[in-house]
Amino acid sequence: MRNLMKLLLAAAFIVLAVSTLVQSEETAWFDLENCEFCKHLAAAPDLMDNMSWEHHNISNGLISVTTVREGHLKTLRAAQAKIDEADKKMQMGEQVEMCNMCAAMGGLMMKGAKFEMIQTRHGDVWLITSSDPEMVKEIQEWGKQTTDELAKLEECEKEHKH
Repeated sequence: MRNLMKLLLAAAFIVLAVSTLVQSEETAWFDLENCEFCKHLAAAPDLMDNMSWEHHNISNGLISVTTVREGHLKTLRAAQAKIDEADKKMQMGEQVEMCNMCAAMGGLMMKGAKFEMIQTRHGDVWLITSSDPEMVKEIQEWGKQTTDELAKLEECEKEHKH
């Protein structure tokens, strides 16, 4: 679960760069105010402007790459520690509120997707994989929806800056 939370953190970091959500809270893919994992990222809004998050399909799932600019890794790791705390609460049986993106990721884990995280000098690399072709399809659909929602949010941010 700890690795899952770190991946959730990476996803949420990109989203924090956007001040408004495109969708309503009930249907939004990301929820930075109420999600027990994502909300911890709001404390470091500068981080969002200094990082990127990419998804790339591989034969057995997805590779996710999070990169932060020089000077922001410490902030990323501090936010990950808070995500880990929320994860521990959930493991203890406490009910935690999750956004749709985090819930979908948790669903992948519950169905048996394998999550591996490698910390780098500039962020994280995640492998989300499965030997089951149907699960691979679900993993890649999650990645596509997350990428599509990030693109919408980035476009919204550009429009608000102009």
